[in-house]
Amino acid sequence: MAGVILRQARGNGIILFEYRQDSRHDTPTAVAKERRIVKSRGFLHRVLYALAGLVAIGICAAAVALLWVDRRVTWASAYTAARNLTGVLAADIGRTLGVYDLSLQGVVERLREPGIDQVDGETLQRFLFDRSSSAEYLGAIGVLDKDGNVLYGSAAVPPSPINFADRDFFQVHRDADDVGMYVSRPYHSRLRGGDESTAISRRISHPDGSFAGVVVGSLRLAYFRDRFAGLSIGERDAITIFRNDGVVLVRNPYSRSDFDLEIDVPQDFQQFLIRRESTFVGMLAPDGVNRLYTFQSIKGTPLVIGVALAVDEVLEPWVRRVALVVPVTLALFLSVMAQIVLFRREMRLRQAFEAQLQTQAQTDGLTGMPNRRTFDEALAREWQSARRDEQPLSLLFLDADRFKLYNDRYGHQEGDELLKALALILKKNARRPRDLAARYGGEEFVVLLPNTSRRRAMGIAETIRRAVVELHVPHQDNDGGIVTISIGVATVNPAADGDASSLVEAADAAVYQAKKAGRNRVVAA
Repeated sequence: MAGVILRQARGNGIILFEYRQDSRHDTPTAVAKERRIVKSRGFLHRVLYALAGLVAIGICAAAVALLWVDRRVTWASAYTAARNLTGVLAADIGRTLGVYDLSLQGVVERLREPGIDQVDGETLQRFLFDRSSSAEYLGAIGVLDKDGNVLYGSAAVPPSPINFADRDFFQVHRDADDVGMYVSRPYHSRLRGGDESTAISRRISHPDGSFAGVVVGSLRLAYFRDRFAGLSIGERDAITIFRNDGVVLVRNPYSRSDFDLEIDVPQDFQQFLIRRESTFVGMLAPDGVNRLYTFQSIKGTPLVIGVALAVDEVLEPWVRRVALVVPVTLALFLSVMAQIVLFRREMRLRQAFEAQLQTQAQTDGLTGMPNRRTFDEALAREWQSARRDEQPLSLLFLDADRFKLYNDRYGHQEGDELLKALALILKKNARRPRDLAARYGGEEFVVLLPNTSRRRAMGIAETIRRAVVELHVPHQDNDGGIVTISIGVATVNPAADGDASSLVEAADAAVYQAKKAGRNRVVAA
C-alpha cells in the first residue's frame, strides 16, 4: 500500500504541500497477502527457471552425447576398415610368399635325391628349378655351398663365381638349424644392378644334420610397392611390412630413407606374435604422426603387415560435424538462456504491474491511504480477532467541519490538498502495525484501533483533533476561521452474535453528535 508524507510551508497566505510515497502504513492484511502472492510466484518462477535450465543443459548434454557416440562410430569404422585391409593384404602376400617357399623346399628335397651329383648341368637345372622361379618379381634361385659360393642357379646362364657368405640369409642358416623359411634384411642386389630386394632362404643339411648350404631366392621389393599402389589411402596413412625383429622391408608411401629401417616395436610385441594381430594408437614412424596401427602376422612367414591410419584424418569427418553441431548447439543454448532472461524480465514487469493494480485497488487515489474496501476487510478481520481474543476494538470516525463550504470558497484543488494534510495526520497517529487509518468517503475518515480501550481511543482522537487545529489552515466559513474536524469514538467488546457494522454505526452516530454539539470536538458513543 502507498501513503503520503506531507511537508507544510506558508508563504504569502498560500499553503504548499509536498508528498512522497510511504509504505510504512500498509495494512497487515495487504502485507500478508502480498507476501503470500510473492512467495507463490517466486516458487513458480524458480520452477520455470529450473525447467528452462534443464532444457538448456539437456540440449548441451544431448549434443555432447551425440558427438561422443558419433566419434566412437567413426573410430570403430576406421578400425574395421584397417583390420579388413590388413587381413586382405596379409592373406594375399602370404599366398605369394608361400608359393615361393614351396619352390625353395622343392629344391631342398631334390638335392637329397640319390645320385644328384652325377647329373649333368643342364638336366640338373631343369630338375632342381620349377617354372615358379621365373615369376615376375622373383629373381634367380641359387644353391650355395657351406662356404657361401654359388653352386647352381635357375638362370639360363651359368652362375658367376660370387660368394654370399657375408649375407644374413646365409649366416642365419649356417649358425642355426631350426630357422625354417628366412626373409633377409632388404639389400641392393648385386646381380640386378642394385635393385632393392629381399631374400627368401632355407637351410640345406647333410643326412647327419650338418650344414650343407643354403637355397635362396631373391624377391624384388617392387612386388610389395606395386601391390600397394592400387589402394586408396590417406595422404598420411601408411602400410608397412616388417620382420618380427622390427626391420622394415617396405613402406608405403615410399621413401628412400625408409630402406633397411628398424622401428621400435611395442614392448608387448611377443604377446602380439602369439595373438598374431594387434591394434593400438601411437607414433612408430619417424615422421612423428600419431596413427591407429593395426598389425597382423603374415601366416607361414616371419613377417608382419601393419596398416596405419593417421588419427587426424580418421577423425576429420567427425571434426567437421563437430564444427557444425557445436555452433548450432551453442545457438540453441543461448536462445534458451535469452528466453529465460526475457521471461524473467517479462514476469518482473508483470509483477510490478499487478502490484500497481493491487495497490490501486486497495488505495485511495487522492490521499494514498487505504480505501473503503481495504477498511471493510480489515474491520471484518479485526472483529473476528477481537472476538476470539476477547479484546476491545475501537473506531474513530472523522469528518472535516464545513468541508463543502471550504471547497466552494477555496476551490477543489485546495480542498484536495486539505484532505491530503488530514490523511497525513491520521497516519502519524495510527502507529501500531495493526492500526489502520483509511479514507471512508468524501471528507470522512476512519481510524481502526485493535486492542484499544475507550480511554486510549479518546486520547488518540483528541491528539488528532489538536493536530488539525495546529495546522491553522484558513477557513473563513468555519468557527474560529480555521479548519477543524469532528471525531466520533466507538469501542466494543465483540459478542459472539455481534456484527462489525454496529461499530461503524456507533462511531458515525458519535460524530453526528459532535457536529450537533458545535463541531471541533471528540464525542464517544
